[in-house]
Formats: sequence, structure tokens, C-alpha cells
Amino acid sequence: MALNQNYYKLWFESFILKNASGHRSEVQLKLIPDQDLPSEIENECHSKSVDPYSLLTECNKRLFNDYSVGTRFLLKAKLTNREGEGPFFYSYYGWQPFEIIAQ
Repeated sequence: MALNQNYYKLWFESFILKNASGHRSEVQLKLIPDQDLPSEIENECHSKSVDPYSLLTECNKRLFNDYSVGTRFLLKAKLTNREGEGPFFYSYYGWQPFEIIAQ
């Protein structure tokens, strides 16, 4: 069962995976370090011994393909998971970023 978490405005940055095996794109999004995270996310990650800043993000693939690596996005996202898989961040593919800082 997926985590029952709220959506929050969070900053993400595109980067290139060192090992893209199992992913459709080598470009992915992850949280930008040193931003204040909601306690809900911090507590869940702490309970699973997971670094939230290392988690990948499922979102509109346009953010991977249409912008240069290093671009920053302010997205409405939540922490979730799938049965048998670890946690990840999710932002509905139809939502537009609140802000984009191109690299």
C-alpha cells in the first residue's frame, strides 16, 4: 500500500544517474539539499533509514527531456512508494512547475 502523505512545494534538480540501468532516462530529478523538509517526510525517511535527498522523482518526463541538466524545479510533490519498492517522490505529470530556474 502506498504511503498516505500530503503534497508539498519542494525544490528538485535534474542530474545524470551514474547507473541508469532499469530507468528509461539517465536524466532524473532529486531534492535539492539544504531545504526545509516537512516533518512528515523527514519522519518517514528516518523510520526507513533513507536519505530523502537521494530519492528519485516520478513526474512529467518533459522535465527530464526539455531542460538542461542542472535545471531546478519547484514542484508540488509527495513522498510515496509502491508495494515491494522503496520510497520516491511523486508529482502528477499534468501539473506544471511553480517555478523553473534554467541552468
